[in-house]
This record gives sequence, C-alpha cells and structure tokens, in this order.
Amino acid sequence: MARRRPTAHVAHPAQNALFAMTDLPTPAAPRRLFTALFPPPEACAAIDAERQRWPGLPRRLHPVLGRMHLTLQFFNAVDAPHERDWLAALQTLRFAPFDIALTQAELWRAPSGVIAVLVPEHTPELAALHRATAQLARQAGLPAASNGFKPHLTTLRHAERTTLAPLTEPIRWTVRQVDLIWSDLKAQPPQYHRLGQFGRRAP
Repeated sequence: MARRRPTAHVAHPAQNALFAMTDLPTPAAPRRLFTALFPPPEACAAIDAERQRWPGLPRRLHPVLGRMHLTLQFFNAVDAPHERDWLAALQTLRFAPFDIALTQAELWRAPSGVIAVLVPEHTPELAALHRATAQLARQAGLPAASNGFKPHLTTLRHAERTTLAPLTEPIRWTVRQVDLIWSDLKAQPPQYHRLGQFGRRAP
C-alpha cells in the first residue's frame, strides 16, 4: 500500500489582511496610519471604571472605549506605495502572545492639551514587539525610530482639571495581534478603519 505524501502547508501572504492585496483601494491622498495594540472589551471597561473615579472630568469623555489603544508606530502622511509596502511587511510579523499590564496613571502635556495616560509595565516582550514593528516599517521605507519608545494608553483628553488617583489594581490583557489603522479625520465624526491584523501564529 502506497504511503500518502504529507500535504505541505502554504502560508498565503495576504492571510492577515482584511482584504486581498489586489483589492486594496488606492488612497487618493496620503493617510494617517498607525500600528497599535487594542485592549479587549473587558480591559476597556476596567479602564473606563478607573477614569470615572477621577474628580474634575470633562463633560465628554474622549477617547471612547473602542478607540483606546497603545501606539507602536505613527505616521501622519503615508502615500499609497508606502502603505502597500507596509502592509506587505507586516504580514511577516510573528510573535508569541504575551501579557500587558497597565499599572500607573499620569498626566502628560500634549500639543492638544493635557491628557491622562495609563502606563504599562516595561517588559522584554513589549520592547521586542516595538523593535520588530519599527524594523518592518523601515523595511517599507518609513522613518520609524527604535529608541525613545514611551508606551502608554491615552485614557482621557482635555484633562486640565482632572485629578488622577492610583489604579485600584493593574489592568491586564493578553496581546495576540498588532492592528494597522487608518485614522480618517475627514469623516464626520472621525473614524478608525482597521486595515489589517498581524502577528497571529498559524494554529
């Protein structure tokens, strides 16, 4: 009886994109793109519960829960060729899932005003993921820096009158993927469009 030859597993290059590369719409103008880690709904709920405890909150709480994220790389204007190259490079990203823990609330002064951020524990896994994604951005011709990374999750904008309190406990979630986002400021209201999710290992 002849042995069956094992079937080779072929990894398709576009399997992590949310559409086929050949169907990728060509943007008419450079777009604001960033890679980021998005907490799951239960972590977002915990973040919101913490900020609701802070005195002096603004009337409207921004960002809304679904837009909270920890940025890895951000570029204000990425043209179509560099966007395609970045998508292609990100499809090679692989990393083992790891835990992240937000442990400290801080007020930072940003160009748009005072913001409240949650800062995670510094871990080798988070630092390695930042270096890997920066290298892939540079591979696509984008000027990504490897040094000076200050990981944070913006929890509140317009926080000039807000008084922070220590977190009741660390807010944890497991990082399993990196998202590439188009920040569309021309939409009303402004929207995030997810272009792809990367880094998941094949089962």
